Amino acid sequence: MKISFSIITVTLNSKNNLIKTINSVQSQRYKFFSHIIKDGLSSDKTNEIDFANLENTKFIESGDLGVYDAMNQGFKLSKYEYVIFLNAGDIFLSINTLADLAKNIKNNPNFNSYSGGTLQINPVTKEFKRLIGIGNLYKFFHFAQLPHPSFVVRRSVLSKLNIAFDSNLKISADYKLQLELRKRQLWKNFYINEIISIMPTGGISTLNKKSIINGYKETLIFSFKLYNFISIYIILIKLILNFYSRLEVSKLKNLKIQKYLFNNF
Repeated sequence: MKISFSIITVTLNSKNNLIKTINSVQSQRYKFFSHIIKDGLSSDKTNEIDFANLENTKFIESGDLGVYDAMNQGFKLSKYEYVIFLNAGDIFLSINTLADLAKNIKNNPNFNSYSGGTLQINPVTKEFKRLIGIGNLYKFFHFAQLPHPSFVVRRSVLSKLNIAFDSNLKISADYKLQLELRKRQLWKNFYINEIISIMPTGGISTLNKKSIINGYKETLIFSFKLYNFISIYIILIKLILNFYSRLEVSKLKNLKIQKYLFNNF
């Protein structure tokens, strides 16, 4: 049986960024995927994109309560077992990313999820800001947060949660999902020491200092409800890994990545 992916992209008034994501998905040499694009009733003519001529793509317009509610709606429409949330503006590292993921899954079938690295960049200056999800500390620290654009999870596993993403949260519901998988004894992740996705800065979690602080506040509250005083450890490793991801990106000197960014951002 072929390994097939459900790629879920949510968007709102981000047509130009969405097109970058679409181009990245469409360029994949591995074609066993379904790309679900969930738009929250944009007013920037997103619905005028020629979705009908895109390969393996389904476009849905509907109201939602925010990004995480939109991601839940997209997940409900997914059908393939391996789910990736690649939101508007996020792109795969290369045209071989899905093929490489499929190979890793085939060679390591007994896992509930698979994760690699996300390179976060400034979309204007093309400056590398953080390399998230790669490095020994992500394996070493229990409860380490993994970047959702490079986190592939089995649909059958995610369906065991009452709801995938807590739509009451504004910034950190993707981390809460990972902590809930651990709490439910569903966490069995295979770490891939490769960059899977590229994510621009400017999202709600990195918009400004206030957003960053609010993200930590959200994490402290829901992690305390899940794990009591272990929440202090969770906040500590979140801080450490934030610093660590900035150190790791400083070691990255890859001309192929720089060329890809120049052509795609």
